[in-house]
Amino acid sequence: MKSLSRSLLLLALVAAPVLAQPTAIIAKARSFLGGDAALNAIKSVHYHGQLESTITSADGETRSTTAEIDIIFAKPFYQRIAITTPEKNETTALDIYEAWQRIENPENVNQWQMSLLDQPQIRRLRANTWENLSFFAGLEKQGGKVIDGGLVTKNDRSLHLVSFDHGYGIVFHRYFDPATGKLVVSETDSGATITEDGENRVAGVRFPGSVTTVSPRADGGSTQVKVVFDKVTVNETFPASLFRVPTVAPTAN
Repeated sequence: MKSLSRSLLLLALVAAPVLAQPTAIIAKARSFLGGDAALNAIKSVHYHGQLESTITSADGETRSTTAEIDIIFAKPFYQRIAITTPEKNETTALDIYEAWQRIENPENVNQWQMSLLDQPQIRRLRANTWENLSFFAGLEKQGGKVIDGGLVTKNDRSLHLVSFDHGYGIVFHRYFDPATGKLVVSETDSGATITEDGENRVAGVRFPGSVTTVSPRADGGSTQVKVVFDKVTVNETFPASLFRVPTVAPTAN
């Protein structure tokens, strides 16, 4: 089942061969975001905003859709993405070791589809949740590896490459400004690029103002998914039922 939420979670990569520990650049990146004390205090992040997905065909024709989006990440491994359009409500959630997706017709609660996600998808959601709450620190404690790629040329700039290997082929390649520690761009093994722009400052931490993912398509075109956040809240407490696999009754958004 293809969905907008899955377009936001392109995570699988191939690890780089260098196995050094990039302690200095990670420290600089965390300092840029807000510093250890502020980052370690984050237990949950709640984003709300607007999503625009644009599909460009190989011959240049485009087709766009817009939606309201609500994203929750909570420690240790809880995630919920709710995408709302006039045509459908789409919810994808992770409850530690279980994950599911449900699509409903907002005009008829009796029209819905639900699927349980498989183990590879769950692993990717867990990795994505960790990346959004740990701010580059402590992957080794989860059994992963942090790989220093050193200085590389990317987008005509000298950037510091660090790969975050979660195992099972799930790796994030991150390119940081070596002077400031700012994350400039991320890449996936599918050829997708992820960039962040602007900022929302909450509880002393810099969160992105928007995130854009551009992915190549098999037909030679591309898909761009841009999310602009109008609200970011941290350290809310959420009921367990929000992430739990739902019954046949309609979900509450």
